[in-house]
Amino acid sequence: MIEFIRGELYFKGLNYLIVLVGGIAYRINASSLTLAKLPAVGEEVTVYIYLHVREDELALFGFFSLEEREMFNALMQVSGIGPKLAMAILSQLSVRELRQAILFGDVQPLVSISGVGKKTAGRILLELKDKIGKEALPEEIVPESGAAVGTDLRSEAVSALLALGYSLSEAQKAIPIVQPGDKTSVEELIRIALKKMSKL
Repeated sequence: MIEFIRGELYFKGLNYLIVLVGGIAYRINASSLTLAKLPAVGEEVTVYIYLHVREDELALFGFFSLEEREMFNALMQVSGIGPKLAMAILSQLSVRELRQAILFGDVQPLVSISGVGKKTAGRILLELKDKIGKEALPEEIVPESGAAVGTDLRSEAVSALLALGYSLSEAQKAIPIVQPGDKTSVEELIRIALKKMSKL
C-alpha cells in the first residue's frame, strides 16, 4: 500500500497531476478540489494515495488530505460506485458538504452531480449514515442534545424513503417533525409517512 507520494509537482491537468520523484514521474488522478489546493508547478507537494488495482490496470488516486481519502474509501464501499464516480462526487462536494448531506439526509447536492441518480444518492445516504457519523462533523453544524436525536431519527427515516424511490420533497413533507423528548422510533416515522402518502 502506498501511503503518500512526496516530490516535485511537475504538471497539473484537468483531473490529474504528475509528481516527479527521483527521476520517476507518477501520474495521479485527483479531484478538482484537490487540484485547486495544490501549490504551483515546480514546488514540492505531498499527495495521499489510493492504489486501485484491476486485472488490466493500476491507477493512482491522490488526495490533498487524509479525510478526503477516507471519504473516497467510504464512497467506494457503496454499491454501484467505482473510483471514477467517487472522484466525480469529491470534485463537486467538499468532504464537509458531503458529510452534511449524509447526516441530514439531503439528496439534492448529490443528484446534481453527473452520474449520480436518485437511487445512487439514496444508497449513499443510507449506507454511509452510520459510517460517517455526526462525530466526524465540525461541531458548529451538529445540532445540540435533544435536537440532535430528533434530527437523526428524521434523517434516517428520510434516507429510508429515498432508498424506496421517493423524492426528497415527498419524504420531507411526509415525515413528521420530531420534538425533543419524543420517543418515536425511525420505524414509526416511516409507517406514519407511508400511511400519509398512501392517502394522496
